[in-house]
Amino acid sequence: MKFDKRQVYSIVIAFSLCYLVMSLWSTGAGYLTTFWSACQPFLIGAAIAYIINIVMSSYEALFDWMGKQLPFLLKIKGAASLILAYVTFVAVIVWVFSIVLPDLIASISSLSHIDTSVVTKWINELSNNETVSKVLNYFGMSSDIASTLSSYSQQILSQVVSVLTNLLTSVTSIASTLLNVVISLIFSIYVLGNKKTLVRQAGLLIDTYTGRFAKTIHYVVGIMHKRFHGFFVGQTLEAIILGTLTAIGMTIFHFPYAATVGVLVAFTALIPVVGAYIGTTVGFILVATQSITTACWFVVFMVVLQQFEGNLIYPRVVGGSIGLPGMWVLLAITVGGALYGILGMLVAVPLSATIYQIIKDNIKKRQQLSIEE
Repeated sequence: MKFDKRQVYSIVIAFSLCYLVMSLWSTGAGYLTTFWSACQPFLIGAAIAYIINIVMSSYEALFDWMGKQLPFLLKIKGAASLILAYVTFVAVIVWVFSIVLPDLIASISSLSHIDTSVVTKWINELSNNETVSKVLNYFGMSSDIASTLSSYSQQILSQVVSVLTNLLTSVTSIASTLLNVVISLIFSIYVLGNKKTLVRQAGLLIDTYTGRFAKTIHYVVGIMHKRFHGFFVGQTLEAIILGTLTAIGMTIFHFPYAATVGVLVAFTALIPVVGAYIGTTVGFILVATQSITTACWFVVFMVVLQQFEGNLIYPRVVGGSIGLPGMWVLLAITVGGALYGILGMLVAVPLSATIYQIIKDNIKKRQQLSIEE
């Protein structure tokens, strides 16, 4: 078999490229890591812009409606909607902190006034209870509750001390984080201020350089936008309703920290399935600083409320906005949480819903083609 010059050159170039990749792999990986770190503030800014755009679009629709009577409002629609959207988010954040922080400080200060003799008596009563001892032994835990709580408290304390130490010794990291937050916010403003131009340019690039794949890309992006938009809107409405019902119910039953726990439950309920349970746990800890018995009744109240909300309110409010069966939602949350924590949980559900819808449409298309044939 004879090789011409072109084949020899191709082989030499291929081997040279392989050698360069192997020898410069660590250097290239370092450059990619640095590039990814530098891009993170802009990616976060784009994510912030996408979320704020949901509120901004509502203001734009309001200006369109008002512009029919007052045409001059259409000229300031973009800038006014952008400003109002950011003011809304800042107002919500300030309102949340104004409610949560005072009660958190009060609950922490109340811990210093707890009668330790009552706690000791309560622990001893549980330790001497045969039913409790059998339950603990069944799960492989020590029946000596005092030693168990002491062990867990020491572990938690060591973790807290470690976190505080790292926080105090990482001034440079804190400054870098604040700088990234500022860059992300500024970039999100630029994105929203030029969103029409950016959308048009992105569509032009896709149509120009992807050829016959352009239609497929537009289709995937359209489904992804629909699922993410539906997820954030539906989940936010559901969280607000659950938090409001929690605060109202706690007020009716005279539970302490009603407003704070309601806000915390609403905030954690943004995470599908498991979020409400996280909020209940935090609420239990807050209420327990006042009364253990009241905290237990609070858990009973939250379990009943979540059953009512999950079976009656959630399907009507969220409905088909996610478009993903409950089994796959649970799987997406588990995998996303294992990979990227809370952020992974939030992104995994709409992303899985997008993949689910694409596969569903593809199967339907193939079945129609087979029937026509």
